[in-house]
Amino acid sequence: MAYFPHAYKKVFVAASVETAAGQKSHQLSAGELGLLDKTFTSVAAGGAVAGGLYYLAQGSYHTTDKLGPFHGGYKESVKSKGINPKFISKVWTVAAAAPTNAILTVEAQGDCFKCGVERYLRLDIKGSPALRFLGRNAYFVGDFTSYCCVTGQTTVDPYTVLSTWATQIAGDALVSPFVQAVVEKWNPAANEGAGAWVSSAGHTVTTSSHGKFRIVLTGAYVDTKFGDCSFSPTDFYEREPVQILASEIDETGNACNVACTVITEVQRGEQGNGFGETVLREFILSNRYAQEDFQTDPRMREILNDIALTGVSRNASYKAFNILHSIPRSYNPSGMHNSDQYLLTVYAVDGSAASTAVAAICTDLADAAGVTVETY
Repeated sequence: MAYFPHAYKKVFVAASVETAAGQKSHQLSAGELGLLDKTFTSVAAGGAVAGGLYYLAQGSYHTTDKLGPFHGGYKESVKSKGINPKFISKVWTVAAAAPTNAILTVEAQGDCFKCGVERYLRLDIKGSPALRFLGRNAYFVGDFTSYCCVTGQTTVDPYTVLSTWATQIAGDALVSPFVQAVVEKWNPAANEGAGAWVSSAGHTVTTSSHGKFRIVLTGAYVDTKFGDCSFSPTDFYEREPVQILASEIDETGNACNVACTVITEVQRGEQGNGFGETVLREFILSNRYAQEDFQTDPRMREILNDIALTGVSRNASYKAFNILHSIPRSYNPSGMHNSDQYLLTVYAVDGSAASTAVAAICTDLADAAGVTVETY
């Protein structure tokens, strides 16, 4: 272990992977990753052994080898420190995951809504999008108060109540950017007689013998996003979906005295993983440690042949492969054994051929090290 629980991190973004043996490091194409032995020659799949010394190498994304009269060597392949399998302590992968919207339903049926009784629906919108937009969590109270029943009518069609709430949600300037409200009705004859929820469009309001209806509340929010030309690493990008809480309340705000609706959480909003935006920023940081600074001026990026936005797609989902190993220090003046820890992270577009090939390299090194590839 190092003196401190720290690992020097290096990031590779693999566009492709060299799987054949016998290729030299200078033969790797732009973005092509390979596992090389100590002669800097690629190793075939399954060729890593416990006593060997290996390197991860990648063909440079740079399209020019020289910048100005003095600085050159930019097309040289990028290499990791030497990897001795017996000093590999952990190998793990982190799968990409798509974010999910929060989905809630507010269901009502039958004769529960009595004429002349006021009905209220409260929504609370929580999460980073609402906090950044308003400086607080958003909330909304929809009311159903002005409806005249005809002579002899004692109950209100649930469609009337739910559609009124849905219309008010769509018209609220603070809540409508976060929630979409759609009213559906239950059709027992649909789905070959098994019944199904269908659009409530065209429903005829009844004064008795009411059907079953629901509001489908879907959380969503689209943040402002700038293109590659004006991209800056300090730009904010949203990762957290909004969470929706709903409750039927009475005129005092008490949710315990009403029971006309059934509120169900169909799907919880879950944060995704493996965003191209995250990978891009990690790639930029890794390049900065290699003295390749990222320029926010697009003209300077063109002049310096910047590779960050070339190697990473901001709209793709990436799977991460991590190899944690150490290199012993043989020149420690205290005489105490010590080592430096290094973390190699390889990103590949999830589901691509490169992702499959990188997984094979990780398995190969893990087998040589006698460790198990962990998945998260």
